[in-house]
Amino acid sequence: MNRVKILSIFFSTIIIFNILNVVKAAEEYNNLTCIVELKTEQKCNLKLYKKSIIIKFPTGRTNIIKINNIGKWGYTNESKLKGFIFTWVKHRHVFGIAYKNIDGDSKQMAIAFNDSQYVQPLKFLLEDISPMTD
Repeated sequence: MNRVKILSIFFSTIIIFNILNVVKAAEEYNNLTCIVELKTEQKCNLKLYKKSIIIKFPTGRTNIIKINNIGKWGYTNESKLKGFIFTWVKHRHVFGIAYKNIDGDSKQMAIAFNDSQYVQPLKFLLEDISPMTD
């Protein structure tokens, strides 16, 4: 009986660790700005997976962009001087993505944020896709 209990505890811990690893597979970025169809600017949250990007909006809408459906992408770093008496530089990192949705329609989206720590994970995710050229 002790062997059965030990084996059941062992296997249940293995299952729990596997579930935790699956949950940690996504990188989540909150309070970004998404420009949908290059028309409307909205706050959004972004989750990066190996094969997709999931974009959630406060309205409850969710966009799923599969990595293999992305045709082109581009990155730019906009810097602006802010302030009147005390001036500082404000950076805004912008990713533009052209992709096909689930129906096969061509769509465009821009993702903008101020935090530079989000740049490298997005570039790493998109590195196998050819970037847009100027």
